[in-house]
Order: sequence, then C-alpha cells, then structure tokens
Amino acid sequence: MDKKKDEFNRFKATTLRKEHSQWRDTNFLNKKGFFPVFYDFKEHLSRLSGGAVSLFIYFGLHANNQTGECFHSIDKISVYFGRSTRTISSWIKELEEEKLITRIQLEMNGTSHTFIRPYKDEGKIGE
Repeated sequence: MDKKKDEFNRFKATTLRKEHSQWRDTNFLNKKGFFPVFYDFKEHLSRLSGGAVSLFIYFGLHANNQTGECFHSIDKISVYFGRSTRTISSWIKELEEEKLITRIQLEMNGTSHTFIRPYKDEGKIGE
C-alpha cells in the first residue's frame, strides 16, 4: 500500500511542478506584471507585521518595474485593504524603519511617491 501511495505522490509532485511552470510561463508571455521578492527579504520577515508585509507586496505590484516607484495615496490603499488610514500609516512607518521603502512628496501638497528600496541580508552588508 505504501508503494502505491509513494507512486501517487511522485506523480502528483510532477503534475504540480508542471502546473507551476505553465502558470509562470503563461504570465510572462502575457506580460502580466510581477514583483520579485528576493531571498534576502527573509531577514525582515520576523520584524514586520503581516500588514506591513502585505503592504510591501502591494507597493511592489503597483510600482513601476524600472524605478520601483508607486503613486498610490494612503486613502486609496486604505480602501483597498479595508483598514483605517492610521493603520496604513503605521504599516508605512514599519517599512520605512526597515529601510524597505522611502515615501516623499516632490512638491508641497503633491502626490506622495513611494520608492521600493534595495535590501540585503544584514549579515552580508559590505561584502
């Protein structure tokens, strides 16, 4: 009985690998937007709330892939997540403290620009 289960699980694993590969290739071919989260991001996970991680991914999915820049307002983000502007501001503060984003206004009362910052594994800085 265990041998049949092992065979089934190997077949299932092969099917899941193919499914993932096809999904990835289809999205690339259709030029759907994507946002890479690099391996070194794991160093930030233990220090961030789930909301801040979700917001970081949100910024990444809405950012210009060339500049890492997103123009969404706190109000717009608040509506998307169904959370208060105060909560969104708190998540933004977490991301800024981790140096994962920088948010600036280029002109007085203008739209805020959120820039995704390069990050490294803290133990590898300077290598």
